[in-house]
Amino acid sequence: MTRSMIISLKNSIPSILTLLNLFSGCMAILLSFHDIALAGLMVFLAGFFDFADGLAARILDAYSDFGKELDSLADIVSFGVAPAFILFHLIHATLIIENPWFSLDTITALETIILLSAFLPVIFSAIRLARFNVMDSKGNFFTGLPTPAAGIFFASLGYIFFTEGQGWITDSLFNTVVLVAMSICISLLMVSPVPMFTIKFKRFGLTGNLVRYLFLIPSLLFMIFWGLKAVPAIIIYYILLSVALALIPGKRVMEK
Repeated sequence: MTRSMIISLKNSIPSILTLLNLFSGCMAILLSFHDIALAGLMVFLAGFFDFADGLAARILDAYSDFGKELDSLADIVSFGVAPAFILFHLIHATLIIENPWFSLDTITALETIILLSAFLPVIFSAIRLARFNVMDSKGNFFTGLPTPAAGIFFASLGYIFFTEGQGWITDSLFNTVVLVAMSICISLLMVSPVPMFTIKFKRFGLTGNLVRYLFLIPSLLFMIFWGLKAVPAIIIYYILLSVALALIPGKRVMEK
């Protein structure tokens, strides 16, 4: 194998991981019609590949404009379209639960709007990703909620709904009004000007990383006690912590 072939293969590794992200998102869309919990797990897998491609690009120094564009295309499918289908099926299920006579054959205009609200995150994630590709990014924080976080939030709801069973969690979260409200709120957060910290470490000392540890340590505890069912709470905690930090006067903690 020649040196040029080795370099080409090395530079292709992040893109291969990105394509695995895209494939996982496609599988999530397909599975959402049959097994929403498994579809949610496929979005989690897409999130793993999304993290891995960025990590591989940094380690191998294999950045490229092609990889950046490919990553955005994969993200719109895996964290925009796939979670929207999961949300669509969840809203459809709540409409049936709340009205046993509900049918797509006799659907009203209002019910149509309610169902279509599931696809708001697709529109706003597309806007966010397009804006992200043309703006100067700052390494210490995002502007608005990252698309993968939004997608994984909705995917985790699908996983919880079909694995938790009856209980206070499903009773409080899974009704039509709450799901539509979450679709609107998460969509607006993606294009909001709120700075949200990254969890990328340049070094592991406490200096400059206090916010990250304040997020990661409780999140790890949540995962230990509740597993994947903790994901929505972790993302909400991430949002609230970012908003709280943004309100601190003076120098932003996230920029340290």
